Amino acid sequence: MQVRLDILGSSGGYPVLGLPCSGYRLSGMGQAILLDCGPGIATALFSASETCRLDAVIISHMHPDHILDLIPLGYGLLNEWVCAGRTSRLPLRVPPGGRRFLEQLSGLFDHRNWRFGEEDRGPGHAALREIMKKGEDWLLTVFDIEEYVPGDTWNEGDIRVTTAPADHSIVTAAMRLEAGGRTLAYTGDTRWRPELAEFFAGAVLLLADAHLSSANAPGGAHMTPREAGRLARIAGVETLVLCHLGSPADGESARAAAAAEFGGDIRIAADERMFLL
Repeated sequence: MQVRLDILGSSGGYPVLGLPCSGYRLSGMGQAILLDCGPGIATALFSASETCRLDAVIISHMHPDHILDLIPLGYGLLNEWVCAGRTSRLPLRVPPGGRRFLEQLSGLFDHRNWRFGEEDRGPGHAALREIMKKGEDWLLTVFDIEEYVPGDTWNEGDIRVTTAPADHSIVTAAMRLEAGGRTLAYTGDTRWRPELAEFFAGAVLLLADAHLSSANAPGGAHMTPREAGRLARIAGVETLVLCHLGSPADGESARAAAAAEFGGDIRIAADERMFLL
């Protein structure tokens, strides 16, 4: 079965020049998994449909440019429950502390005190009405939130998800996703970490943080494009995709810097929309 990667967004920090922040959808084996859900990703998810068409969401870390569109995604799911009779919760995998973070974020919008009327609008509406009567938060109902620890492995349907610790300013996971004999690797946000080369070994495609893409790029716990190229070379991947650049204008210089280390195919995430693995 063909495995497809859609790059919904890759900006770091904020949606630069209209390019959404981090969000990557992997489709294959009858599943669709979203990796990260930064600002602008919900717009991309709902651009062609009123339903999100996802089977799971995995968050690498709880920085705002990777999670803030979980709120509008939740509103989209709410609409599916109220108007289309959905009652299945969307699996949402978050790193340690992620559930508490989302509880606090949702609390800012008073979601716990919403009420759903007594009219008959289908099973989803009825389920939410009863849940809210118990004083629960609807946002934490439409998602099935589970915390994982970097290093954990699990299956999302027939897609195998393996995580490993990245080196960022908060707990962050790098990921391998294996589907149909093809492997996607994703660094999340990370400093150079040699151990990741073995973790990513043999991947078809590597989505690599290259935020320190020029002397003018904002600082932080990230890699340079050259370090991303070194990681790709040691891991022996086929295609390197440079993500989370300091600026979209850095694309060609970032490609050149990565090419000093990696002789394979190098792409700039901001310039791409889709890959077939």
